[in-house]
Amino acid sequence: MKKLLYLFLVVIATSGCHKAIYDMNRGELKIAKKDTYQVEYITEIPPGVKAKMYYIGAKNVQYYEEEYTGKFDKTYTIKSGKEIKFTIDAKLPKTKPEGSIHTIVKVDGEVVTDQTQSGTDINFRFQFKLP
Repeated sequence: MKKLLYLFLVVIATSGCHKAIYDMNRGELKIAKKDTYQVEYITEIPPGVKAKMYYIGAKNVQYYEEEYTGKFDKTYTIKSGKEIKFTIDAKLPKTKPEGSIHTIVKVDGEVVTDQTQSGTDINFRFQFKLP
């Protein structure tokens, strides 16, 4: 009976949170080699939510946004051969229906990833290498 009670308490404690993790490394993209590429990062952080974001910009500059909220759409010209990384960490409030974050990464206008994550704890990690 004690084991059942402990199991019940563990289930109750863990059912209150929903963690969404997306972690993908695409490696080198299979696209035509050029000197530079247009890399576009797009996401929308819901009102009242603050996200931590990390991304690579032009000249291999690394950007870190500590408390970003709202629509995010940035395009950078990045040289061939560079490693690209885009991360988002956010805690969404518990709502019905569940809140979500939709994220798109494009290279020269072509979608490389298009992901929607829902839950209360969002961790998005996407990386690739330009040819």
